Amino acid sequence: MKKFEAALREWASSLPQGSCCSTRDSNIKFEEQKSKIVFVNKSKKSCLKADVDGGVVPSVEKSLRCDKLLVEKSTPLFCFVELKGGDIEHAIKQLEVSLVDSRLNPVCDQQKLAFVVGKNHYPASSPLIQKGMKRISSLNAKLIVANTPASYSL
Repeated sequence: MKKFEAALREWASSLPQGSCCSTRDSNIKFEEQKSKIVFVNKSKKSCLKADVDGGVVPSVEKSLRCDKLLVEKSTPLFCFVELKGGDIEHAIKQLEVSLVDSRLNPVCDQQKLAFVVGKNHYPASSPLIQKGMKRISSLNAKLIVANTPASYSL
């Protein structure tokens, strides 16, 4: 565990200034493009909240990336978040790229969840979402697709 904590600290200190902050809030919110997710943190675990798009990854870069990243430090659990209006296929591609971006992944053993939050998504049984789940799973992460407003308990 000490090895992970050191790797996480080193990684967090390498992020651009102002792109992330620590929090122990009981409700950690991300909101963008009329999409919203709340991470319920009843135990007030220590977390790191990062703006990926325009923060960790500068706006001038034209690469794909997710919108937000939440790191629950004790587990460790990395939650990659894409807040979308509707284009779920593009959202999954953004998450795929983010899941392998070295700037968003310290060298340590962590669990990864990839969230697509938006409006009017297909049912989880749709071929599009099933294919996305398989692709995300191949990157050692779990895809969760939810309609806004979404919530997830840490």
